[in-house]
Amino acid sequence: MTSKTAKNNQDDLSRRVEAFRTVFPEFVIKDASGALRLDVERLKETFPISEKSEFIWPGKQKAVLESRLETAKKLRPWREESRDWDKTRNAYIEGDNLDFLKIARADLAGKVDLIYIDPPYNTGSETFVYRDDFSNSKQDVSSNWASMFYSRLLLARDFLKDSGAIFVSIDDHEYANAVKILDEAFGRENYVATIVWEMKREAKGIPPKSMCVSNHEYILCYSKNGSYRFIGDFRDVEDGFSNPDFDPRGPWKRQYLQRFGQGFREKTIVDPVTGRAYTFETPYTQEKLNRWVAEGRVIFPTPPYKYPARKEFFCEYANPYKPIVTSWGLFSTKVGSEKLKSLFDGKKVFDYSKPIDLLTTLLRRALRSDGLVMDFFAGSGTLGHAVMALNAEDGGSRQFILAQTPEPCGKKSVAYKLGYRDISAICRERLRRAGDLLLTEAADQNLDVGFRAYRIE
Repeated sequence: MTSKTAKNNQDDLSRRVEAFRTVFPEFVIKDASGALRLDVERLKETFPISEKSEFIWPGKQKAVLESRLETAKKLRPWREESRDWDKTRNAYIEGDNLDFLKIARADLAGKVDLIYIDPPYNTGSETFVYRDDFSNSKQDVSSNWASMFYSRLLLARDFLKDSGAIFVSIDDHEYANAVKILDEAFGRENYVATIVWEMKREAKGIPPKSMCVSNHEYILCYSKNGSYRFIGDFRDVEDGFSNPDFDPRGPWKRQYLQRFGQGFREKTIVDPVTGRAYTFETPYTQEKLNRWVAEGRVIFPTPPYKYPARKEFFCEYANPYKPIVTSWGLFSTKVGSEKLKSLFDGKKVFDYSKPIDLLTTLLRRALRSDGLVMDFFAGSGTLGHAVMALNAEDGGSRQFILAQTPEPCGKKSVAYKLGYRDISAICRERLRRAGDLLLTEAADQNLDVGFRAYRIE
C-alpha cells in the first residue's frame, strides 16, 4: 500500500468517525495523539453482541446501564453509631451497596488493595433486598442474580489499585455463572485462581437424592490488570536445601535437567572430569547447559546410566516467598458459627457467617500488612473482625471499608427479639464486641478497633 493510499484511507476513517460522533458522541474518544476513535469497549457493553465468547442473559444490558447511572444520594456521618471516630481509619456504611459504589468511586478509585465479597448464593432461600429492578415475567431468579452481581462488579473494578484483586466467595449453585460474569467484568485474562476450602469433613443430616453431599466452597480471584501476586510463606533454607560439597555459593538443591516424553530435543553435555558425554531430552538450550557446566552448577552422576542435574542455589531466589496451593483444607462453618455466638452471649443472631480463620488466612495470603480491604456485602462483619484480629496478631495496620444494606431481620428471629432490627445493626455490634475482646487480649492498646459509620441518604 502506498503512503498516498494509506493517507486517503485514514482520512476516510476520520470522516466516518466524525459523522458517527454527531449522532453518538458518547462512543467517540480521543487517543494519545489527539485523533478521534471509537470507544469499542463501551460500544460492546452498551450494545452486546451475542457471540460464543460472550455470556448473555436477560437484563444484562440494563445492568450495564444501571451501573452508569449517577445517584443523588450522599454519605452522611453517623457519629452515634461509630467507634473512635477521631482516630480510626476504618469505615462502615449502611445502605444499598450499589449506591455506595457510585458515591464512593470518585474518592476511592485506584486506592483499594483487595476487595472481598460474599454475595447471596442464589440458593432459592434468599430474598433479594437490593433496589435494582431487573425483574419481569420473562426473567428467572438466576437472571436477576446475574444482573445484581454484574452491575456491582463493573463499579467495583474501578476501586482497585493496578496491583489489586477481587476475591468472591461462592458455592456450587452459581459457581459456573459467577466465573462467566467475572470474566465479563474483569476479563478472562485477569483470572488468577480458584481457592477451594472445606466446610466440613463428614456428610451429616438427611442425604440428598444423589447421595453425594458437597462439603466445599470456592473463593474466585481476579486481578485488576494481571499483576496481582499472592503472598506465600518465606522460603526456608532448610526446605530441601543443603551444601554437602561446601560450595562457596551456599546451600543448594537438586533440579533435574532431563524431561522424558515431552517432545523436547536431545542435547549433549560432557563431564569435564571424566570426559563422559550425556545425551537427554531437555527444555534448556545448549548454550545454557554449557554455561552451567563451566560454572560448576551441573552435578554429574557416578553411575554412567543416570542423568546429570543442576544446582539451584538458595541465594539466587529473587522471590523470597514460596507459592501457595489452591486447596486450603478445613475451615469448619460450625466452629465459625459457635465463635460468633460466643460474641453474642451464646445467642445465634446470624446464619451462615464465614469462619473468621478462613478470612484471616485469606488476608495473610492476599494482602500486605498495611493494605486497604473492602467488602460491600459485609453481612455480619466477618471481614472487619478478621482485619482487626490479624492486626492484633502480627502488628499490622490493615484497614477495612464495609458496606451493608439494612436487610430486615425476621420478627420471629433471635436477632429481632434481642433488639436487632436488621443485619446492619448486627454487623456494627459485632465489630464493637470483637474490638472489645481483642483489646483485652492485645499487647498493643493502640490497636485500631474503631470505625467511622455513615448512612446513605
